[in-house]
Amino acid sequence: MKSVRHRHDDALSRVTWGAFEHMVAGHFRRQGYRVEHTGTGDGINLTEGGIDFTLHREQELIVVQCKHWNSFQVPHNDVHQLIGVMHTAGATGAIVVSSGEFTTEAIEAAAKFRHIRLIDGKTIRAMLGPVAEPFTEAPPFPTWALAAKPPVRHSRQARMDRASAFAAVAAVIVMSGALVMLYTFYIHEIQQAQMAKLVAAKAHPAVVHEVVAEVEDKKPIAAALKDQ
Repeated sequence: MKSVRHRHDDALSRVTWGAFEHMVAGHFRRQGYRVEHTGTGDGINLTEGGIDFTLHREQELIVVQCKHWNSFQVPHNDVHQLIGVMHTAGATGAIVVSSGEFTTEAIEAAAKFRHIRLIDGKTIRAMLGPVAEPFTEAPPFPTWALAAKPPVRHSRQARMDRASAFAAVAAVIVMSGALVMLYTFYIHEIQQAQMAKLVAAKAHPAVVHEVVAEVEDKKPIAAALKDQ
């Protein structure tokens, strides 16, 4: 890749690739051509087969490739590639448009084919005329204020944090319910044991009284035998 001999610093050099393609297409449309985008200019497709758009007028079919290069020269490889694309598409001509420059080899390669046309940065600027500066929206806050702001968590991370919080709350609720059930069970068992002790304590004195009464009933018999 060879650097440009003269680098343009104007509004056209600062527009996007798609905007540059639309400007070029608009120029040819004003010349009476019907334009069909096949590349990046429509904002949907990537460049297909080295063609950005085609020009149609009567019996003409011209394939066009735009090179929005400001730092490097367009090499001869691109010219040869477009020649092959032109023959494959059955086109009557081909145009390579650059916002910068072409290498000497590219210019020589195109000179060998009368159906190939190269349009460099100076020529396209003359064809398009004055170009407005691309609009760039100013940031609502100073750069230092934006840098000082804490980073915003990704939505996925926020969802994960919320899920973790819900899981922790659910675990606490389950543990609390289990503790309540265990506490209720043990309280019930303790109460049952206490009731059993009370019943046993109440039943034991009755047995003692019965034994004493039985002994007392037999005491006169013993005394009678002794007297005899």
